[in-house]
Amino acid sequence: MADVSSPQPGAQLGPQPDLGLLAQGLEQAASGLQQASIEMVNFANLPPISQSTAIIQQMRENHQQTQQQIQQMQQQMQQMLQMQQQLQQQMQQLRIDITTGHRATEYNSIARLQNSGIRRSDVPLTALREYTTNADVQDFPATPAQLLNMSGPALDRILTALNLPTNGTTADKKQRLRFYVGLPDVR
Repeated sequence: MADVSSPQPGAQLGPQPDLGLLAQGLEQAASGLQQASIEMVNFANLPPISQSTAIIQQMRENHQQTQQQIQQMQQQMQQMLQMQQQLQQQMQQLRIDITTGHRATEYNSIARLQNSGIRRSDVPLTALREYTTNADVQDFPATPAQLLNMSGPALDRILTALNLPTNGTTADKKQRLRFYVGLPDVR
């Protein structure tokens, strides 16, 4: 699980951007540019003057450029809103993941404590839970005897579900799982 602790006391972050104010400012700018482009079109109503055709052409080009800028600003605002929504969704998912992992950790601590009192191989084990789902590990051994008889892919699946290494001999893997489950050492 990633370290999500707060930043170190020495590392100070500067002010963070207020995306709402930024979006509001861009909307105001877009509105102002749009109003200016509308007014520029009204220049065509002025009495003819020398080079009026060139002026009108320039105004049309300015109007077109203004419209393009407004469109670009609206697209940028939309992208910013989408990014803000994505960040909010990611933060919510992170909260869920942390809460799920924390609950699984708490449950597994209690399960290990319960399992540590087992002295016979036929007594039921309290199954541990996966950190990502907080659900019982699938095919978790029901008793210490079943754990002792596990091998190969079944043993590796349990170790992987608990984020434990799968290297070593089968005996090493079983001992690793026994220790992690909370069973007393049988050596």
